[in-house]
Amino acid sequence: MSNIQLFTNQLGPHLLKQIESASSICILTSFTMKSGVQYLANALKAAAERGADIKICTGDYLYITQPEALGELLNIHENIQIRLWQSNGTSFHPKAYIFKTNEHDCFIIGSSNLSKSALSYGVEWNLSIEKNPEVYNEALDQYLLTFFADQTISLNRETLKTYYENYNQYHQKHPNLANKWTKME
Repeated sequence: MSNIQLFTNQLGPHLLKQIESASSICILTSFTMKSGVQYLANALKAAAERGADIKICTGDYLYITQPEALGELLNIHENIQIRLWQSNGTSFHPKAYIFKTNEHDCFIIGSSNLSKSALSYGVEWNLSIEKNPEVYNEALDQYLLTFFADQTISLNRETLKTYYENYNQYHQKHPNLANKWTKME
């Protein structure tokens, strides 16, 4: 029987618990902030070191994803696969966390991006669905279609450098956007 929980705050501890025993971890967030990467970094590193398959996909929509966050993701562990969705101005706004363990599967969908505020003290709404193979498999299939879509590129030092340049150009045209997000985090 499925286990469904609503999280309106404090999603972070639930994610850390899932990461702790997961053999497969898939994260899909439109925006990734340095604070969110730091929140999960140790748990993700431990999971990678024990051989978990980890895939993270984030986007460049409105250039809210912080380049520093992407750099920190790259530094966690070399076996973590990271891809960047190139939105080309089209909305990219998903937030999903998918985990597989020996005992169960877990699919979380809601409003929490990868930021400390979203994972700890912000007002967010997320549903966690466990022990529902049909929903889990559909979510994983859709995740993989997104992760390997033509619009995504593998994140590495070279693509990160390009992202930095595009991020800086965008924020020169929209100077207050980065400051507002940074202050909120």
